Amino acid sequence: MSHKLVIARMNRGTAECLCMVLYRENVPEELFLFPRRKKSLLGSIYLGQVEKVSENIGAAFVRISGDQRVYLPLSDSSFALYKTRKKNTVLRPGDELLVQIEKEAMKSKLPRAAARLRLPGKYLVLTAEGPFLNFSRRLAPEEKKRLRKIFERESSPFGIIARTNAGEAPEEELQKELREMKVSMEHILTQGICRPWGTCLYQSAPDWIQEFSRIPLRSLDRIVTDDPEVMEELDRCLAASERTPLSVELYRDSLLPLYRLYSLEALTDSLLCEKVWMKSGGFLVIQQTEAFAAIDVNTGKYDGKKNAEDTVFLINQEAAAEAARQIRLRQLSGVILIDFINMKREELRRSLLSQMKQLTAEDPVKTAVIDLTPLDIMEITRQKERRSLKEQLALLSAGEREEDSHGTDSI
Repeated sequence: MSHKLVIARMNRGTAECLCMVLYRENVPEELFLFPRRKKSLLGSIYLGQVEKVSENIGAAFVRISGDQRVYLPLSDSSFALYKTRKKNTVLRPGDELLVQIEKEAMKSKLPRAAARLRLPGKYLVLTAEGPFLNFSRRLAPEEKKRLRKIFERESSPFGIIARTNAGEAPEEELQKELREMKVSMEHILTQGICRPWGTCLYQSAPDWIQEFSRIPLRSLDRIVTDDPEVMEELDRCLAASERTPLSVELYRDSLLPLYRLYSLEALTDSLLCEKVWMKSGGFLVIQQTEAFAAIDVNTGKYDGKKNAEDTVFLINQEAAAEAARQIRLRQLSGVILIDFINMKREELRRSLLSQMKQLTAEDPVKTAVIDLTPLDIMEITRQKERRSLKEQLALLSAGEREEDSHGTDSI
Protein backbone atom coordinates (compact mmCIF):
# COMPACT_ATOMS: atom_id res chain seq x y z
CA MET A 1 0.00 0.00 0.00
CA SER A 2 1.58 3.27 -1.16
CA HIS A 3 1.65 6.20 1.31
CA LYS A 4 2.89 9.72 0.63
CA LEU A 5 3.23 12.67 3.01
CA VAL A 6 3.03 16.27 1.75
CA ILE A 7 4.00 19.18 4.05
CA ALA A 8 3.39 22.53 2.36
CA ARG A 9 3.35 26.20 3.34
CA MET A 10 -0.04 27.80 2.79
CA ASN A 11 -1.97 30.93 3.78
CA ARG A 12 -5.47 30.85 5.27
CA GLY A 13 -6.96 34.28 5.84
CA THR A 14 -4.21 36.40 7.41
CA ALA A 15 -2.35 33.45 8.91
CA GLU A 16 0.49 31.39 7.48
CA CYS A 17 0.33 27.69 8.25
CA LEU A 18 1.84 24.34 7.45
CA CYS A 19 -0.58 21.94 5.78
CA MET A 20 0.34 18.28 6.28
CA VAL A 21 -1.57 15.69 4.25
CA LEU A 22 -1.14 11.92 4.33
CA TYR A 23 -2.14 10.17 1.09
CA ARG A 24 -2.85 6.49 0.59
CA GLU A 25 -2.81 5.47 -3.08
CA ASN A 26 -2.99 9.22 -3.91
CA VAL A 27 -6.22 9.63 -1.92
CA PRO A 28 -6.01 12.07 1.05
CA GLU A 29 -6.47 10.18 4.31
CA GLU A 30 -5.45 12.68 7.03
CA LEU A 31 -5.00 16.45 7.03
CA PHE A 32 -3.50 18.75 9.66
CA LEU A 33 -3.03 22.53 9.80
CA PHE A 34 -0.35 24.05 12.01
CA PRO A 35 -0.20 27.86 12.50
CA ARG A 36 3.38 29.06 11.92
CA ARG A 37 3.37 31.98 14.35
CA LYS A 38 1.63 30.28 17.29
CA LYS A 39 3.58 27.96 19.60
CA SER A 40 1.48 25.10 20.86
CA LEU A 41 1.34 24.26 24.56
CA LEU A 42 0.49 20.64 23.81
CA GLY A 43 2.87 18.21 25.54
CA SER A 44 4.79 20.87 27.49
CA ILE A 45 5.39 20.39 31.24
CA TYR A 46 5.06 23.27 33.73
CA LEU A 47 5.29 23.83 37.43
CA GLY A 48 1.82 25.29 37.96
CA GLN A 49 -0.02 26.85 40.87
CA VAL A 50 -3.57 25.86 41.79
CA GLU A 51 -5.80 28.92 41.55
CA LYS A 52 -9.22 27.43 42.23
CA VAL A 53 -10.72 24.01 43.01
CA SER A 54 -14.25 23.28 41.80
CA GLU A 55 -15.56 20.10 43.42
CA ASN A 56 -18.90 20.35 41.60
CA ILE A 57 -17.25 19.93 38.18
CA GLY A 58 -14.40 17.74 39.43
CA ALA A 59 -11.60 20.02 38.27
CA ALA A 60 -8.93 22.41 39.49
CA PHE A 61 -7.88 25.52 37.59
CA VAL A 62 -4.10 25.80 37.48
CA ARG A 63 -2.11 28.85 36.39
CA ILE A 64 1.04 27.94 34.43
CA SER A 65 2.09 31.49 33.53
CA GLY A 66 0.96 35.04 34.11
CA ASP A 67 -1.80 34.92 31.48
CA GLN A 68 -2.37 31.22 30.87
CA ARG A 69 -4.52 28.83 32.88
CA VAL A 70 -5.37 25.17 32.35
CA TYR A 71 -7.78 22.79 34.01
CA LEU A 72 -6.77 19.59 35.78
CA PRO A 73 -9.31 16.82 36.49
CA LEU A 74 -9.36 16.12 40.24
CA SER A 75 -9.31 12.40 39.49
CA ASP A 76 -5.81 12.91 38.09
CA SER A 77 -4.43 14.79 41.08
CA SER A 78 -3.53 11.63 43.01
CA PHE A 79 -0.65 11.11 40.55
CA ALA A 80 0.72 14.63 40.97
CA LEU A 81 4.27 15.55 41.97
CA TYR A 82 4.09 18.53 44.35
CA LYS A 83 6.78 21.10 44.99
CA THR A 84 6.05 20.74 48.69
CA ARG A 85 5.43 17.13 49.69
CA LYS A 86 1.83 16.65 50.87
CA LYS A 87 0.48 14.30 53.51
CA ASN A 88 -2.62 13.73 51.40
CA THR A 89 -3.66 14.26 47.78
CA VAL A 90 -6.40 16.83 48.37
CA LEU A 91 -5.76 19.83 46.13
CA ARG A 92 -5.99 23.31 47.62
CA PRO A 93 -5.55 26.80 46.14
CA GLY A 94 -1.89 27.77 46.29
CA ASP A 95 -0.56 24.23 45.83
CA GLU A 96 2.30 23.97 43.32
CA LEU A 97 2.58 20.83 41.20
CA LEU A 98 3.88 19.53 37.87
CA VAL A 99 1.34 19.38 35.04
CA GLN A 100 1.56 18.45 31.38
CA ILE A 101 -0.73 19.89 28.70
CA GLU A 102 -2.54 16.94 27.10
CA LYS A 103 -5.33 18.68 25.15
CA GLU A 104 -5.31 22.08 23.48
CA ALA A 105 -7.91 24.78 24.09
CA MET A 106 -11.14 24.18 22.19
CA LYS A 107 -13.60 27.00 21.51
CA SER A 108 -14.11 28.68 24.91
CA LYS A 109 -12.58 25.80 26.86
CA LEU A 110 -9.23 25.97 28.61
CA PRO A 111 -6.40 23.58 27.71
CA ARG A 112 -6.57 20.34 29.68
CA ALA A 113 -3.63 19.29 31.84
CA ALA A 114 -2.59 15.93 33.27
CA ALA A 115 -0.55 15.07 36.35
CA ARG A 116 0.66 11.83 34.74
CA LEU A 117 3.79 12.99 32.93
CA ARG A 118 4.83 11.50 29.59
CA LEU A 119 7.78 12.12 27.28
CA PRO A 120 7.19 11.11 23.64
CA GLY A 121 10.09 9.92 21.52
CA LYS A 122 10.55 8.58 18.03
CA TYR A 123 10.20 4.97 19.15
CA LEU A 124 9.03 5.16 22.77
CA VAL A 125 6.86 7.02 25.24
CA LEU A 126 8.31 7.24 28.76
CA THR A 127 5.94 7.86 31.67
CA ALA A 128 6.67 8.97 35.23
CA GLU A 129 4.49 6.08 36.41
CA GLY A 130 6.03 2.65 36.43
CA PRO A 131 7.67 0.40 36.00
CA PHE A 132 5.63 -1.27 33.23
CA LEU A 133 5.91 -2.13 29.55
CA ASN A 134 3.09 -1.59 27.03
CA PHE A 135 2.92 -1.78 23.25
CA SER A 136 1.22 -0.01 20.36
CA ARG A 137 -1.75 -2.04 19.16
CA ARG A 138 -0.29 -1.83 15.63
CA LEU A 139 2.78 -3.87 16.51
CA ALA A 140 2.81 -7.47 15.35
CA PRO A 141 3.11 -10.28 17.97
CA GLU A 142 6.68 -11.14 16.87
CA GLU A 143 7.68 -7.45 17.15
CA LYS A 144 6.27 -7.27 20.68
CA LYS A 145 8.21 -10.41 21.60
CA ARG A 146 11.49 -8.90 20.35
CA LEU A 147 10.88 -5.59 22.12
CA ARG A 148 9.95 -7.31 25.37
CA LYS A 149 13.32 -9.11 25.40
CA ILE A 150 15.14 -5.80 24.81
CA PHE A 151 13.38 -3.79 27.50
CA GLU A 152 13.19 -6.50 30.15
CA ARG A 153 17.00 -6.22 30.31
CA GLU A 154 16.72 -2.48 31.05
CA SER A 155 16.36 -1.34 34.66
CA SER A 156 13.92 1.58 34.73
CA PRO A 157 11.67 3.07 37.42
CA PHE A 158 9.54 4.53 34.63
CA GLY A 159 6.82 3.13 32.40
CA ILE A 160 7.73 2.35 28.78
CA ILE A 161 5.28 2.35 25.86
CA ALA A 162 6.68 1.04 22.57
CA ARG A 163 5.34 2.99 19.58
CA THR A 164 4.65 1.48 16.17
CA ASN A 165 7.99 2.72 14.80
CA ALA A 166 9.80 0.68 17.47
CA GLY A 167 8.90 -2.49 15.59
CA GLU A 168 11.50 -1.82 12.89
CA ALA A 169 14.09 0.01 15.03
CA PRO A 170 17.52 -1.54 15.78
CA GLU A 171 18.20 -2.45 19.41
CA GLU A 172 21.01 0.11 19.77
CA GLU A 173 18.71 2.97 18.73
CA LEU A 174 16.00 1.85 21.13
CA GLN A 175 18.43 1.67 24.03
CA LYS A 176 19.96 5.06 23.13
CA GLU A 177 16.56 6.76 23.02
CA LEU A 178 15.51 5.14 26.29
CA ARG A 179 18.69 6.34 28.05
CA GLU A 180 18.21 9.90 26.79
CA MET A 181 14.55 9.96 27.80
CA LYS A 182 15.33 8.62 31.29
CA VAL A 183 17.87 11.44 31.78
CA SER A 184 15.26 14.00 30.64
CA MET A 185 12.55 12.59 32.91
CA GLU A 186 14.87 12.46 35.93
CA HIS A 187 15.89 16.09 35.27
CA ILE A 188 12.24 17.20 35.10
CA LEU A 189 11.28 15.40 38.30
CA THR A 190 14.28 16.63 40.33
CA GLN A 191 14.39 20.19 38.99
CA GLY A 192 10.62 20.60 39.03
CA ILE A 193 10.38 20.79 42.78
CA CYS A 194 13.15 23.41 43.00
CA ARG A 195 11.89 25.99 40.49
CA PRO A 196 9.36 28.83 40.93
CA TRP A 197 5.83 28.19 39.68
CA GLY A 198 5.31 29.18 36.06
CA THR A 199 8.57 27.50 34.99
CA CYS A 200 8.39 25.48 31.76
CA LEU A 201 10.36 22.31 32.54
CA TYR A 202 9.88 20.62 29.18
CA GLN A 203 9.13 22.26 25.84
CA SER A 204 7.30 19.98 23.46
CA ALA A 205 8.37 19.56 19.84
CA PRO A 206 6.49 21.59 17.19
CA ASP A 207 2.97 20.32 16.44
CA TRP A 208 3.83 18.94 13.02
CA ILE A 209 6.72 16.86 14.44
CA GLN A 210 4.41 15.38 17.09
CA GLU A 211 1.97 14.32 14.39
CA PHE A 212 4.76 13.09 12.13
CA SER A 213 6.12 10.88 14.91
CA ARG A 214 2.77 9.07 15.05
CA ILE A 215 3.02 7.96 11.41
CA PRO A 216 4.66 4.51 11.05
CA LEU A 217 7.74 5.06 8.87
CA ARG A 218 7.35 1.63 7.32
CA SER A 219 4.07 2.78 5.76
CA LEU A 220 5.68 5.77 4.00
CA ASP A 221 7.21 5.70 0.53
CA ARG A 222 7.71 9.42 -0.10
CA ILE A 223 7.78 12.76 1.75
CA VAL A 224 7.59 16.10 -0.08
CA THR A 225 7.94 19.56 1.49
CA ASP A 226 8.66 23.09 0.28
CA ASP A 227 9.86 24.36 3.67
CA PRO A 228 13.67 24.24 4.25
CA GLU A 229 13.21 24.24 8.06
CA VAL A 230 10.86 21.27 7.83
CA MET A 231 13.33 19.50 5.53
CA GLU A 232 16.10 20.04 8.07
CA GLU A 233 13.96 18.60 10.89
CA LEU A 234 12.97 15.63 8.71
CA ASP A 235 16.62 14.89 8.02
CA ARG A 236 17.29 14.90 11.78
CA CYS A 237 14.28 12.69 12.53
CA LEU A 238 15.19 10.17 9.85
CA ALA A 239 18.97 10.22 10.27
CA ALA A 240 19.03 7.26 12.67
CA SER A 241 16.33 5.29 10.89
CA GLU A 242 17.22 2.21 8.89
CA ARG A 243 13.94 2.46 7.01
CA THR A 244 14.73 2.30 3.28
CA PRO A 245 13.83 3.20 0.64
CA LEU A 246 12.12 6.43 1.73
CA SER A 247 12.28 9.33 -0.70
CA VAL A 248 12.44 12.76 1.01
CA GLU A 249 12.57 15.76 -1.29
CA LEU A 250 12.58 19.54 -0.99
CA TYR A 251 10.20 20.96 -3.59
CA ARG A 252 11.44 24.11 -5.37
CA ASP A 253 9.20 25.78 -7.94
CA SER A 254 8.31 29.45 -7.47
CA LEU A 255 5.84 29.36 -10.37
CA LEU A 256 3.80 26.47 -9.01
CA PRO A 257 3.79 26.32 -5.17
CA LEU A 258 3.45 22.91 -3.59
CA TYR A 259 0.03 23.66 -2.07
CA ARG A 260 -1.27 24.48 -5.56
CA LEU A 261 0.32 21.42 -7.13
CA TYR A 262 -1.70 19.27 -4.70
CA SER A 263 -4.76 21.58 -4.66
CA LEU A 264 -4.59 21.80 -0.87
CA GLU A 265 -6.73 24.95 -0.67
CA ALA A 266 -9.48 23.20 -2.62
CA LEU A 267 -9.13 20.12 -0.41
CA THR A 268 -9.49 22.10 2.83
CA ASP A 269 -12.42 24.06 1.41
CA SER A 270 -14.16 20.83 0.39
CA LEU A 271 -13.89 19.60 3.98
CA LEU A 272 -16.07 22.51 5.08
CA CYS A 273 -18.90 21.40 2.80
CA GLU A 274 -21.73 19.42 4.35
CA LYS A 275 -22.43 17.33 1.24
CA VAL A 276 -19.89 14.71 0.09
CA TRP A 277 -20.58 12.85 -3.15
CA MET A 278 -19.58 9.20 -3.59
CA LYS A 279 -18.59 7.41 -6.81
CA SER A 280 -21.84 5.44 -6.86
CA GLY A 281 -23.91 8.63 -7.02
CA GLY A 282 -24.93 8.46 -3.38
CA PHE A 283 -23.85 11.16 -0.95
CA LEU A 284 -23.21 11.94 2.70
CA VAL A 285 -24.44 14.96 4.64
CA ILE A 286 -22.04 15.77 7.49
CA GLN A 287 -23.10 18.20 10.21
CA GLN A 288 -21.23 19.19 13.37
CA THR A 289 -23.11 20.34 16.44
CA GLU A 290 -21.99 21.17 19.97
CA ALA A 291 -23.14 17.77 21.24
CA PHE A 292 -22.16 15.40 18.40
CA ALA A 293 -21.38 14.98 14.69
CA ALA A 294 -24.10 13.54 12.44
CA ILE A 295 -23.54 11.80 9.08
CA ASP A 296 -26.59 11.02 6.95
CA VAL A 297 -26.34 8.51 4.09
CA ASN A 298 -28.42 9.09 0.93
CA THR A 299 -28.88 7.08 -2.29
CA GLY A 300 -28.71 10.25 -4.43
CA LYS A 301 -28.25 9.49 -8.12
CA TYR A 302 -27.48 5.79 -7.66
CA ASP A 303 -29.28 3.69 -10.30
CA GLY A 304 -28.00 0.18 -9.62
CA LYS A 305 -29.58 -2.71 -11.51
CA LYS A 306 -29.62 -5.12 -8.57
CA ASN A 307 -32.53 -5.64 -6.20
CA ALA A 308 -33.28 -2.93 -3.67
CA GLU A 309 -31.74 -4.71 -0.67
CA ASP A 310 -28.42 -5.32 -2.44
CA THR A 311 -28.42 -1.76 -3.73
CA VAL A 312 -28.88 -0.37 -0.24
CA PHE A 313 -26.10 -2.58 1.13
CA LEU A 314 -23.63 -1.52 -1.58
CA ILE A 315 -24.32 2.17 -0.90
CA ASN A 316 -23.97 1.62 2.85
CA GLN A 317 -20.64 -0.16 2.32
CA GLU A 318 -19.28 2.72 0.24
CA ALA A 319 -20.70 5.21 2.75
CA ALA A 320 -18.96 3.45 5.65
CA ALA A 321 -15.57 3.71 3.92
CA GLU A 322 -16.10 7.37 2.99
CA ALA A 323 -17.43 8.26 6.44
CA ALA A 324 -14.35 6.74 8.11
CA ARG A 325 -12.12 8.78 5.78
CA GLN A 326 -14.06 12.00 6.37
CA ILE A 327 -13.96 11.52 10.14
CA ARG A 328 -10.16 11.43 10.02
CA LEU A 329 -9.79 14.27 7.50
CA ARG A 330 -12.19 16.57 9.38
CA GLN A 331 -10.81 15.44 12.76
CA LEU A 332 -14.28 14.81 14.14
CA SER A 333 -14.37 13.62 17.73
CA GLY A 334 -16.68 12.86 20.62
CA VAL A 335 -19.97 11.18 19.71
CA ILE A 336 -20.50 10.50 15.98
CA LEU A 337 -23.82 9.17 14.65
CA ILE A 338 -24.07 7.71 11.13
CA ASP A 339 -27.60 7.27 9.80
CA PHE A 340 -27.33 4.48 7.23
CA ILE A 341 -30.08 3.51 4.81
CA ASN A 342 -32.33 0.93 6.47
CA MET A 343 -31.56 -2.74 5.84
CA LYS A 344 -33.87 -5.65 6.59
CA ARG A 345 -31.45 -8.61 6.62
CA GLU A 346 -29.59 -9.06 9.88
CA GLU A 347 -26.52 -10.59 8.23
CA LEU A 348 -26.05 -7.43 6.15
CA ARG A 349 -26.31 -5.25 9.25
CA ARG A 350 -23.70 -7.39 11.05
CA SER A 351 -21.43 -7.21 7.99
CA LEU A 352 -21.65 -3.40 7.90
CA LEU A 353 -20.86 -3.17 11.62
CA SER A 354 -17.84 -5.45 11.15
CA GLN A 355 -16.64 -3.39 8.19
CA MET A 356 -16.74 -0.16 10.18
CA LYS A 357 -14.81 -1.75 13.06
CA GLN A 358 -12.08 -2.78 10.61
CA LEU A 359 -11.97 0.71 9.09
CA THR A 360 -11.72 2.51 12.43
CA ALA A 361 -9.02 0.10 13.65
CA GLU A 362 -6.69 1.88 11.19
CA ASP A 363 -7.36 5.25 12.85
CA PRO A 364 -4.40 6.40 15.00
CA VAL A 365 -6.87 8.22 17.27
CA LYS A 366 -8.68 5.89 19.68
CA THR A 367 -12.07 5.15 18.10
CA ALA A 368 -14.83 2.78 19.23
CA VAL A 369 -17.77 1.50 17.18
CA ILE A 370 -20.49 1.06 19.80
CA ASP A 371 -23.49 -0.40 18.02
CA LEU A 372 -25.90 -0.30 15.08
CA THR A 373 -29.40 0.47 16.36
CA PRO A 374 -32.61 -1.13 14.98
CA LEU A 375 -33.06 2.11 12.97
CA ASP A 376 -29.62 1.54 11.38
CA ILE A 377 -27.98 4.44 13.18
CA MET A 378 -24.38 3.59 13.98
CA GLU A 379 -22.91 5.00 17.19
CA ILE A 380 -19.19 5.79 17.24
CA THR A 381 -17.00 7.57 19.78
CA ARG A 382 -13.64 9.12 18.89
CA GLN A 383 -11.22 10.53 21.44
CA LYS A 384 -10.88 14.32 21.52
CA GLU A 385 -7.24 15.27 20.92
CA ARG A 386 -7.41 18.56 19.04
CA ARG A 387 -9.84 21.01 17.48
CA SER A 388 -11.84 19.80 14.51
CA LEU A 389 -10.58 20.96 11.12
CA LYS A 390 -13.57 23.30 10.85
CA GLU A 391 -12.59 25.02 14.10
CA GLN A 392 -8.93 25.21 13.05
CA LEU A 393 -9.83 26.86 9.74
CA ALA A 394 -12.14 29.33 11.47
CA LEU A 395 -9.36 30.37 13.86
CA LEU A 396 -6.83 30.70 11.04
CA SER A 397 -9.24 32.82 8.99
CA ALA A 398 -9.83 35.05 12.00
CA GLY A 399 -6.11 35.43 12.61
CA GLU A 400 -5.97 33.34 15.83
CA ARG A 401 -7.83 35.65 18.20
CA GLU A 402 -6.13 35.87 21.58
CA GLU A 403 -9.21 34.99 23.58
CA ASP A 404 -9.63 31.71 21.75
CA SER A 405 -6.20 30.46 22.76
CA HIS A 406 -6.66 31.27 26.45
CA GLY A 407 -10.23 30.09 26.92
CA THR A 408 -12.44 30.64 29.97
CA ASP A 409 -13.25 28.67 33.10
CA SER A 410 -15.31 26.29 30.96
CA ILE A 411 -14.06 22.72 30.70
